[in-house]
Amino acid sequence: MARKSRKGSREAVAVPALAAGMRVYRTAVYVRLSREDGRKIESDTVENQRALLEDYVAGEPSLELAGVYVDRHVSGTRFDRPEFNRMVADMRAGKIDCIVVKDLSRLGRNYLEAGDYIEKIFPFFGVRFIAVTDCYDSLTAGAAEDGLVVPLKNLINEAYAKDVSKKICSTFEGMFEKGVYPATRVAYGYRKDPEDGHGLLVDGNVRDVVVRIFRERLEGRSLARIARGLNEDGILAPGVYWQGAGVARKQKYANLWEGKQVRRILENVVYTGDVEISKSYRAYYRGITKPVFRDKGERFYVEGHHEAIIDHGTFDRVQELLQARKREYFSARENAVGDRNRREDKLQGLLFCGHCGNKMNLYRKTVKLAGGYGHYSTYVCRRTATYGEADPPKNVKAEVLEVLVLELLKAHMAVYVDARERMQALNRGPEAAGRRSASEEALSGKEARREKIGGFIQALYEDFADGVFSEEEYLEVKAGYVSELEELDAEIAALQAELEGLALDYAGNGEMAAVFGKYLGAGELTREMAVAFIKRIVCYGSGRFEVEYTFAEELAELAEKGRDGGE
Repeated sequence: MARKSRKGSREAVAVPALAAGMRVYRTAVYVRLSREDGRKIESDTVENQRALLEDYVAGEPSLELAGVYVDRHVSGTRFDRPEFNRMVADMRAGKIDCIVVKDLSRLGRNYLEAGDYIEKIFPFFGVRFIAVTDCYDSLTAGAAEDGLVVPLKNLINEAYAKDVSKKICSTFEGMFEKGVYPATRVAYGYRKDPEDGHGLLVDGNVRDVVVRIFRERLEGRSLARIARGLNEDGILAPGVYWQGAGVARKQKYANLWEGKQVRRILENVVYTGDVEISKSYRAYYRGITKPVFRDKGERFYVEGHHEAIIDHGTFDRVQELLQARKREYFSARENAVGDRNRREDKLQGLLFCGHCGNKMNLYRKTVKLAGGYGHYSTYVCRRTATYGEADPPKNVKAEVLEVLVLELLKAHMAVYVDARERMQALNRGPEAAGRRSASEEALSGKEARREKIGGFIQALYEDFADGVFSEEEYLEVKAGYVSELEELDAEIAALQAELEGLALDYAGNGEMAAVFGKYLGAGELTREMAVAFIKRIVCYGSGRFEVEYTFAEELAELAEKGRDGGE
């Protein structure tokens, strides 16, 4: 007999009255369903898991629902799950102090990691853990459950996961041997066959684009030149085209072709009508949780799987051209191995193109000269070659840019030195001395009061233990003391910060002072120095740069204090 949906028709649950002084736990309901679980009976659906847990929380007077976290189609063998991570973040932030799951396997099927959460992480954060159908509650669990029952169930859950993994891997291997193509991702130029989940049909809208790419490569055009031509003709790049066709939901890059996209098309055998299956694999039951790439000879190859766009002769000639270019490139590197350009990339990850937003790279070149070898190094935006007028050329000599950055940092440090000297001069004056004395006195009084309150809380607990106060009275009085302690801590921190700023040798924010002090007087730019001072450099071409400094706000604040005090 089919079960009726419980959504929108849940009966009211009578909740017992909360006993005096009983703690109320802010409770997170966690639901997880893997693809394999989704093939099971209805009781294991996300909706039914959620209804079961919400009913459980509603029926427990000590539990108050604070949030629901649902991971759909995520394996329990891994703990890097979006909603689980969000729940853990809320736990660390103190937003929840109880977690409820349907059973232990919903938390995870990895024996060691699940055990770490139940036995170490949850107790460390003071979080109560409940597995409803396993009748486990960390608040009431005995030594036998914590030490034997829970680990045993986690071990069984992991064994089950490995067994499922083995069956799934065997199924896929059988499919591959029969030449069944999963078609999980379809190459540009094709679309899935709506009548056959494993079939491919030619996408007539972009077929000519694929043909054009192969033809132009045979004509000798570079990858960058092909991409630039496609952009100039307004042809949508694959990611944007798929998004418009409803195939891709997220767009990672802008609507522009790049050389690497052209290369991927030229190297893909799918355009000949053949398919290469299972280039990589994972097998949890063998401990292989990350993709492992197979060698060419170990992959499954199916000829004549679908209609071809490019004939084998054309495809093979293109591969020869690509391989010849590779051999030429690596041969040049090997011939200059003794004199190879090994210039350090001091601005790696810090330099960005002002038009496309991409990171700029250091391009090292070694050329053979009459008397040996010559080197030159430039920072370039690799997309410039394909973006055309939308992205003007960026080609900056490394030596020129490094000198420029060093001069900018010297000017930046000069501002710091001037602001520091102004502040130290002000702190030696009579007005600062009076403020310093008043702040020290106020700090001493508040620290003494904080120490007294600590004694009051200790005495209060002893009276509660002796039965002088009820638990409700104890918690009420303690809450008042804790609230006052929190206010005192904030006031003490503010006074300490004020006294730090009034010190005779004040040099600004501690971290900022340490960095500036380390590099004052530096005569050469180093990678370490660039990373310490710079967040990013944006290059717009024609000698125009914008620099975002690490301590910009702190330095501005220090300089402002020096100016205000000197007026």
